[in-house]
Amino acid sequence: MPEMNDCQTSSESDQDRLDLPTRQKNALRILLSKPVISPQEVAGLDRRVLERAPGVGQQSVAIIRAWLNDHGYDLSEVSVPVVNQRVVQHKRKLERAIEYLRGRGYEVRRSR
Repeated sequence: MPEMNDCQTSSESDQDRLDLPTRQKNALRILLSKPVISPQEVAGLDRRVLERAPGVGQQSVAIIRAWLNDHGYDLSEVSVPVVNQRVVQHKRKLERAIEYLRGRGYEVRRSR
């Protein structure tokens, strides 16, 4: 078995410290609707948006802030709109349904 020197151990622990845990990484991927996230993108999020995200509690916020600090960032206090993919998909389906009905001669109006 090869011996590990202090340099390798230190390097591995530094890399482990710079990686975000899977739970927090997945919550941020869902929140940002992206498969790959960067500390810069996460730093642009408003702290309040992050705190209200599904799967993110106070402990996760603390872990994410520590991860951001390790990369030289911190959470923003300015609100940045985050697009909810489910709402976007729902809106697209409704628009397609309306186009379909109009194409078949129906009149579609908004309800009051």
